[in-house]
Amino acid sequence: SDAKTLEEVVEEVMQVKLSERATRLIDGDKEDSMEKKKKEGYF
Repeated sequence: SDAKTLEEVVEEVMQVKLSERATRLIDGDKEDSMEKKKKEGYF
């Protein structure tokens, strides 16, 4: 981001078409992926 003021940040956020989670890799995983990660000790 190039925003330097609060107003610029708000303007950028208002123009974004994707949700904040839309580009997270983990959110593209299968439904059971969180359970699998728990079993593997991921968290």
